Amino acid sequence: MTSRRVGLLDAEALEALPGRCSACVFWELGGPRAATSGVTEEGAASKRAWLAGEMVIDGAPGRVIRIVDELAAYVLFAPARALATRGLGVPVPSEDALVLATAWVEPQWRQHGLGRLLIQAALREAHRREVGAVEAWGDRRFSEGGCVLPAAWLLHEGFVVHREHPRHPLMRIDVRRTVTWAGSLEHAVAELLERVRPTLAPNGAPVPSPAGPVRQGAAR
Repeated sequence: MTSRRVGLLDAEALEALPGRCSACVFWELGGPRAATSGVTEEGAASKRAWLAGEMVIDGAPGRVIRIVDELAAYVLFAPARALATRGLGVPVPSEDALVLATAWVEPQWRQHGLGRLLIQAALREAHRREVGAVEAWGDRRFSEGGCVLPAAWLLHEGFVVHREHPRHPLMRIDVRRTVTWAGSLEHAVAELLERVRPTLAPNGAPVPSPAGPVRQGAAR
């Protein structure tokens, strides 16, 4: 049977992220997007240091999904105090929320519910940390390669606009209201794999969706 698993966003997982994601410190330190600034060793080192600090303070600041031993998706989340301050005019996250900063799904694995599974992982972590909600900034003009999640996708997955902004509204989903919806992560994985399995070739290799990729998250 093909090996598939959900794991922590730790130092090993960080090395498996796409180059622009493993070196981008847009959310962590407020740097420019790696897609525009280029992938640098300095950026990668800064991201590793930030992740190491969060591992000590609060635990892993995200999750990854591996399919056929290859990283297929990841999500980054952290308390607001651990993330870079956003520009003037952008809504400030709530004190009782875990911030879902960004997420990414490998193009060939989009349209299989991995994005929803990543949100469930953030909700589960918020519940573990005993915070009341998960919040995320949305981008109403999202384009592939952006670091801010598509606002339309967040709305589709159950978020509501919590604090308005012309381009980057702060969106929120309540943990207590969705604890049943989130369920157990293990059960969600099982349901996901039932949908994914028909897209695997007999040798276990992934087969790209004929419908093409869907932008489920920011390609950081």
